[in-house]
Amino acid sequence: MDLILANQSLYYLPFKSFKQTIQELYDICNEDAIIFATMISDKGYSMAERGEIMENGLREVKGRPGSRLSGSSFIRFTQDIEELKEDFKPFKPLFWGDYELINLYNFEGSVQHFIYIGQK
Repeated sequence: MDLILANQSLYYLPFKSFKQTIQELYDICNEDAIIFATMISDKGYSMAERGEIMENGLREVKGRPGSRLSGSSFIRFTQDIEELKEDFKPFKPLFWGDYELINLYNFEGSVQHFIYIGQK
């Protein structure tokens, strides 16, 4: 594998499964392969009802009427860039940053995500 694209998907994995997945992705990659991944910031869904962090690293986020979430989702939020870089070891970081989409209705709070680009 030469390229991995993981856009807004890995943060639904419990921490142990996440770490195992990152190692497995690294192991199956060809030399110099690139990973592009996004992880939701702890600012995300700030207006939704969020439960406490569970033992597996996930938090329950309950949807509200009119929001994109229906029912509950379980999400592992990323606190900062340092945690992001730690999460994607053993890849060598090439770029990290963040983005926030235009949020015209602001019914969910921030939609900030972190970006990680790394190389094997």
